[in-house]
Amino acid sequence: MNANTSSIYALNIRLFSYQLKNVHLTDFTEGFLKIKSVNDYYQNLLNSYNILDQNGKPIHLKFREDFENMLGSGLANFDLIYHPQGRGISRISLPPKYKGFLYPQFLNDTYSFSLTLYHPQKSGDDEISFSKLSKLRPPKDFFAGTYPGSQDEIAQTLRQVFWGSTVFLSGFIAQSRPDTEESLKSTADELLKQFLGIKSLEEAPPFYQSGELLGGYVYEYKSIFRRHQYGQILILLIFAEATTDKLNDIQWDLPELFLYDHKNRQVFMDSRQEYKASQDEIKKIEETIQKFPRNIPSNVPPDLSDKDLKLLKREIKNLLDLSLGYSQRIRSLGNFQNTIEINRQNYLDTLSRMEVNSQSDLGIWRDKADRTFQRFQRQIEADLVYLQQGERLLDTAINTIRGLVEIDQAERDRTLENLIQIAGWGIAVGAIVASTSALIFQQEPMTFPWEASHGDRPHPFIFALLLSFAFAGFASLVAIAVIKFRKKRRSP
Repeated sequence: MNANTSSIYALNIRLFSYQLKNVHLTDFTEGFLKIKSVNDYYQNLLNSYNILDQNGKPIHLKFREDFENMLGSGLANFDLIYHPQGRGISRISLPPKYKGFLYPQFLNDTYSFSLTLYHPQKSGDDEISFSKLSKLRPPKDFFAGTYPGSQDEIAQTLRQVFWGSTVFLSGFIAQSRPDTEESLKSTADELLKQFLGIKSLEEAPPFYQSGELLGGYVYEYKSIFRRHQYGQILILLIFAEATTDKLNDIQWDLPELFLYDHKNRQVFMDSRQEYKASQDEIKKIEETIQKFPRNIPSNVPPDLSDKDLKLLKREIKNLLDLSLGYSQRIRSLGNFQNTIEINRQNYLDTLSRMEVNSQSDLGIWRDKADRTFQRFQRQIEADLVYLQQGERLLDTAINTIRGLVEIDQAERDRTLENLIQIAGWGIAVGAIVASTSALIFQQEPMTFPWEASHGDRPHPFIFALLLSFAFAGFASLVAIAVIKFRKKRRSP
């Protein structure tokens, strides 16, 4: 058989879908996915896929009743279907030819849906034409992470907590193993198109990498920097029974391995959204700075108009609001970077365990993923450096406005204080003189306008008033002199 192979034998389809239990969004809101909603979602997937139980009847999915107790038990991972002995799997079938099992788990903080369908190996009766593969494609709900008919709030939560999906196809190719995987790339592409029921590879996830895996050749299709509508798809072309045996040895670890991959890619995409939002806020900061009053002399105290002062007070409030959100985004990016490192290490640990179980080198999954995860971390680190510069710009802008407002306000307060002191000194002295001047003249006779001697002596009231003004003026001049003297001593 050549590279134009159009059939696959003993096909095996493994489906993985993930939902986070709790999601904390950067706007301080939280999404919480209840176990009942997960049960309903899985049940809907099985019904849409026409999955039956091992007796050929519609399957009725029921999770363990002690789920909440298991959450508090301290176990990181546990089965969602209770089984007193062995794994919590549910045997299923997809008539007329496929059998399989459902294996839902709770992995640390995530609900994991794992469904395996396989065509039993039987000589002369396990060939599947590529043209028939589209009938095995999972329902749209599997790729979307939600299902129709759910309440709006539940549907929104399902979308928020969806990590993504993985399809892992494997099967035998009726030909000897070629020296390189490139010769079967067209076969994998055609299998992918037929399985998804699409006309062009442009509709499928982009090709990511290919290489040797467990003695066969694997072809991976996924988007690193955005979520594709068909998630992640892997195709393993098998040439010997040994590959199937090794794949069976590691199949229980596949849900956890793919979960860490999905987590890191989604976390990185979330970090890019945060970075973009932060850039928009930096633009707002720069626009705010452009509104600052221009041509303020640096060697003299600012002389701001009431309009300028009101503008600055308003802008400082806006910048303080931006500062809170901006700091939150920087903190989120730091958390994203730490999360990727934790998931990277968990991914590598899981992969090491799989290599021991299969006695195989899984370098194709190790090297590429490790480099990609480190690339995510370096990008976030570069983003943080840029945003920290924006944070310093924001702090400088806030401090500058505060300084201008405080200096201007201090000058206004000082001017008002001087006026009050001057007036106070004058009024106080004038009042004292006015209150005592009558005593000076109380022994003297007083003349009135209608008397013949009027005008010989000033009226005591007039004299007291004029004397009060004179002393008040003198006292004011003294006050001004004292204030100027104090200013001069304070100035450098």
